[in-house]
Amino acid sequence: MTTNQPVGIVMVGCGAFAHRYHVPAILDDASLNIIGVFDPTPSEATRSLAQRYRAPLVARIDDLPQTREAAFALVTTPHTLHAQHIDSALDRGLAVLVDKPFVMHADAARRLAIRADALPVVNAVAYNRRFDAGCLRAREIIRSGGIGEVRFLQTVQLGYERAGWFLVPELGGGGPYTGRASHMADLLPWLIGRPATRVRSRLRSSSPSRSDHGGFIELQFDALECQMTCIEEGLHMWDEVRIFGDDGLIELRRPLTMPIGWTMTWLAGRSERPEVLAADPRPGDATRNFVAALAGRERVACSFAEAVPSVEIVELAFASARQGGEWLELPR
Repeated sequence: MTTNQPVGIVMVGCGAFAHRYHVPAILDDASLNIIGVFDPTPSEATRSLAQRYRAPLVARIDDLPQTREAAFALVTTPHTLHAQHIDSALDRGLAVLVDKPFVMHADAARRLAIRADALPVVNAVAYNRRFDAGCLRAREIIRSGGIGEVRFLQTVQLGYERAGWFLVPELGGGGPYTGRASHMADLLPWLIGRPATRVRSRLRSSSPSRSDHGGFIELQFDALECQMTCIEEGLHMWDEVRIFGDDGLIELRRPLTMPIGWTMTWLAGRSERPEVLAADPRPGDATRNFVAALAGRERVACSFAEAVPSVEIVELAFASARQGGEWLELPR
């Protein structure tokens, strides 16, 4: 692509998150054109979006238009359907941006990363915290030694979706682990610049008719310890990360009034005047980054290959829980 070419988008799924996060970025860019929407149960907002772009709205993915105008597929379907929908887009030779979690199983993640790179097409997973101003500043501080040697990490995620496909195992997959802990599985290694080496987990009891209720994950980066709490009770949709070093502390926290954007607090030593960066709630930066990558102006923030470790962590967390909380080694 060149910067002057229009960008055609095939929407594979178009639910509430797509409208909240991706659609505002699409509407803001006159070079973007939605040329087809796949959604078996479209909302009125999705019908209006398709009409706005005069795009066919179809109930079967195979009925999406085959056209040279298409530049990429935006996959925003339920978690367990990502792998098959990515394959469908790659069958058409399309670049693919997919919402997190990438896919449910590490073998599928590795296969799709190899397939997309071999075509080759631009590919990315929309881990939106990699674009968050607070997270980017925290990464900069940690990488420059602003809190000294990192000694301990802790995350707390409370609450989960209360209705809908998220709670159906065949669609939502693993409940809070899949829907929320997968963010941390990507964010923590990215922040500190180190791969996780092993994991163990205790999963809270569930029933066969719905997804799990979350649980507790211990993650190690060689000798560095991390404790992750991800349960569905408590202050709904609470998110926080604390990274302790010899010389300071980084705290990231999402304000409860914002669906996107984290406040960053940096406490250097025993300073009484920490640096505080307010949360930025702007949606759609993963979408903008992907369009820029198609035009050769940027690289994607998280390719399929870079998302593989997050899938491995969550999958092994489930496996550890099934094995009584044993430590399981992550691939090197």
